Amino acid sequence: MQKVKLISPITKQGVKKSRVCAYCRVSTNSADQLNSYSAQIRVYTKMIKEHSEWELIEIFADEGISGMKADNREEFQRMIRMCQLKQIDLILTKSVSRFARNVKEALSYVRELKLLGIGVQFEKEGINTLSMGDEMLLNTFSAIAQEESKAISQNQRLSIVKRMESGEYVDSNAPYGYRLVDKKLEVYEPEAQIVRSIYQLYLNGWSTSEIAREL
Repeated sequence: MQKVKLISPITKQGVKKSRVCAYCRVSTNSADQLNSYSAQIRVYTKMIKEHSEWELIEIFADEGISGMKADNREEFQRMIRMCQLKQIDLILTKSVSRFARNVKEALSYVRELKLLGIGVQFEKEGINTLSMGDEMLLNTFSAIAQEESKAISQNQRLSIVKRMESGEYVDSNAPYGYRLVDKKLEVYEPEAQIVRSIYQLYLNGWSTSEIAREL
């Protein structure tokens, strides 16, 4: 009669968790910005702990520092050094502008991290860099840079319109017929008389060529 051989079960090894961190940044030390900064830390701490396959490594945060140059951000640089030491697998951040205001610099860091096998997940844009090819990364970041440029330009135009409406329009040069006094336009009569004459001649039926010759 054959004997039954008892085989002891192999102890299952725990699934290796992804080592995840988050990066937060605010540009100024104002109360509203610092509240946003604290909120970001709370949100990402909670988010990472809610994922059983993630292990929270650290929340990196720079406050009151401009994002134009990454060299100025100590916590950002410390995070990058830990990535280079293979101590992090994934970085969470709110948006490309939080990661780096300079899109070209952001793309450079993203590519470096991707070569190390480390992804960056941008919440606002819905991007995880590990799931993208290099060409797609370049096209995406170029599009983001273009949209940011348009948004900045639009905001500047709106700001000028608001200042015009409030009578505080300030430009590098005041329009002909005006002078800037205490950030407000004031009529400069010697030139204003000429402007009035131009309009009067036009209303009298003069052509632009005739007005130009008269001037």
